Amino acid sequence: MINCFGDRSSARKFILPILVVPILFTSTISCSRTEREPAGVKTAINEDRMFNDDARFLAGMPGAPGSAYSELEKTPTWQEYSVEMSKAWKAADSKRMQPVRDFQRRELGGADAKSNFIFYPFSGPDVVYMQAFYPNGSVYVLAGLERPGTILDPAAYEAADLEAQLDGIRRGSASLFERSFFITAEMSRQLRGQLVDGVLPVVLMLLARTGNTIENVRNVGIDHDGKRIELEKVQAKRGEQPDGLEVVYHKEGERKQRKMYYFRLDLGAGLEKNSSFLTFLERLGKPETLIKSASFLLHWAPFVKLRDYILANSSRIVQDDTGIRFGVYTKQGWKLRLFGSYGRPDRPFESRYQDEMRDAFETLGLVKPLGFSMGYGAGRRPSHLIVAERP
Repeated sequence: MINCFGDRSSARKFILPILVVPILFTSTISCSRTEREPAGVKTAINEDRMFNDDARFLAGMPGAPGSAYSELEKTPTWQEYSVEMSKAWKAADSKRMQPVRDFQRRELGGADAKSNFIFYPFSGPDVVYMQAFYPNGSVYVLAGLERPGTILDPAAYEAADLEAQLDGIRRGSASLFERSFFITAEMSRQLRGQLVDGVLPVVLMLLARTGNTIENVRNVGIDHDGKRIELEKVQAKRGEQPDGLEVVYHKEGERKQRKMYYFRLDLGAGLEKNSSFLTFLERLGKPETLIKSASFLLHWAPFVKLRDYILANSSRIVQDDTGIRFGVYTKQGWKLRLFGSYGRPDRPFESRYQDEMRDAFETLGLVKPLGFSMGYGAGRRPSHLIVAERP
């Protein structure tokens, strides 16, 4: 975030509450400007440690010396929270993330995978699977309906209320840890004002837990020409133009800057009215696309513009059955690799069962083992994955 003020204390006033607590805050602050092209990883951004301190505190990880959270980290409440989060993360990483990383090494190119730009629609704050499937990306673009969100100022935390204040992060990450995806109804309750005010706290926490150092966070939007702009704040309600966040970070042991964008917008009717988001994506180049637990939205007519963009531009698509219809790939001649086992979707998506996909998964010699459970029904029934490569 660009400091438009003379000191950090003024810049820090950008923050709003994670939880609904009776504390008054001001909105996010940054210098507003338009850039000719969307920011790429070659753009140097000055590091502001406060965001990394935020991320580590929310993740239950001790901060570096001098952290504004150092006194809060000494409280029994935070120390108990730290133990709880570490235990939950270790279990989730071992059960869910490590098998995906193993799959990436076997089937998606491993360390040699050349994936610069990753597109992950309907993602919510899921930066965990984003990195597990595409660890080598330079620019990641996530999109959904959830508010971008802000971070609580360290001075606003009260030791007496700390357990309640941290509960939003605990709940906000529970469904991903336990089920491998964020449940829409839960995100509506947790990320739209009742527990946390958007995705940013969860995104920062997950980036810290996955071994990253946060360098900076900015409020950004997209103008009518598809250009990235910096915003002084994101609006309380979704507007005509996409708004969101730019998070700059690097992996531990590296200095290569990576960028993750999260944009709030309607990926259906919203794109029919305003295609500036797609123009922004086109400026970034050809993506690899990840689609999972997407409520079968790309099966429906209102989302055809997004579907057509993905098909026309993606070099490779990794998805489950909730993404693009299987028959679309076969009709267009995409090279398909199938993994796992396909079955009838759970309620309320039973009507989205795809006979052609069933037949393909029943063809001997065509399907390889998946090695992990993911998506709707994770842990209750077999999972599957499709890797589609451009013909």
